[in-house]
Amino acid sequence: MRQLKSVLILWGGILASMGIVSLFLRISPFNQLSALLTTGLQESLLLGIVLLFNAAWFQQPLHYRNVPISWTQFKPVLPTLLVTALIASLALLSTRQWSTTFAALSVAVLISLFEETSFRGLLFQLCRSTWGVLPGALLSSVFFSLTHLLNLSHQALTITLLQLAFTFVLGLLLCLVTVQTKSLFWAIIIHTANDFFSTMAPTIELPGITTTAQFQIFEVIIIIILIAPLSITIRDQVDHPHH
Repeated sequence: MRQLKSVLILWGGILASMGIVSLFLRISPFNQLSALLTTGLQESLLLGIVLLFNAAWFQQPLHYRNVPISWTQFKPVLPTLLVTALIASLALLSTRQWSTTFAALSVAVLISLFEETSFRGLLFQLCRSTWGVLPGALLSSVFFSLTHLLNLSHQALTITLLQLAFTFVLGLLLCLVTVQTKSLFWAIIIHTANDFFSTMAPTIELPGITTTAQFQIFEVIIIIILIAPLSITIRDQVDHPHH
């Protein structure tokens, strides 16, 4: 119960920080900035706040560096990284102006740093330490998904519900990648590629997929397929820790 209280306090602190920073950036002169610059400033402020939260109260170790692991450990992550490389390439191919592309990539990095630090670096680790890897991944991914209800302020309910499904499975995938690679490094890379792809919005033509909603459902299916080998590997590691 005490750990659940800590998890809820952390999540509430993240939500409150997002709300306060968003309101702060609506006042002059910040409301005169471009959308990309505003988002970049917002994510930088939020990252700083979360790091202060951690230093003051939670004191979770944050592993940003790429940790050397064996090929056997890395192999289950490879399909996810191949898909990541593909979506990053498609985003780059849609480039019209390199200054805009660089700005979009920089913002994607800042968003990923904030969200991975908050949800995989802190929230997931708190859940994992009490309930184990897979239950912790599921619970923290629920919180990650529900955080995106804030987007109801500027988008339709149907799109938001699809986004909740997408962010839940994405969060679950990123938790498993973090466990398997023993670092936030690859989760940040994957998350950055996803947000960069979303910002650049390259034209994708697939049979039977003609709307944004259909494409998001397709993305959810792909992520579920990517989760499968990771979840099996991690479950086996939990069941047979000495092998």
